[in-house]
Amino acid sequence: MVGLDVFAGFVAKLAEVAQQEAHTVAECKSPSKKAFVLGLTALGCLLAAHFIAVAIGCIISDSHTIVTVFPIVTVFSAPKITQRVTMACIYLTWIVATAGAGILTMGIWMNRESRSECGYTNKHFLSLGGKVCFLHAIVSVLMYLANFICRFCIS
Repeated sequence: MVGLDVFAGFVAKLAEVAQQEAHTVAECKSPSKKAFVLGLTALGCLLAAHFIAVAIGCIISDSHTIVTVFPIVTVFSAPKITQRVTMACIYLTWIVATAGAGILTMGIWMNRESRSECGYTNKHFLSLGGKVCFLHAIVSVLMYLANFICRFCIS
């Protein structure tokens, strides 16, 4: 799971490099098919890593939380602090993954082939999306550590 996040981050960085290597004429950049494909790959890896992280996080948590897109249905049987830490970590993971997916999508959108041949792409969405992929890996590891600490040290 962390490997998928790290891979997504590196692929997003490669997509940014491919975008920068695209044909440039006086601040006018054409879309890069390579950056488009690499961006889609990074987005797919981020989403797969996120769903794996949330599934494992819910399985190993003591709260027996049922998580849908927005955690609404919950059945708690663990101490209150464990519930709060687990849910806070899951919410944070969702926020980071949603932000990363949105940023990568903006970078992918700038490199679609249906876009006009000339556009100003001075934004570095793919690079920023890669950084958010690394952040998602860190947040996921923190979620597992928080679950472990709550399970064995607090309760």
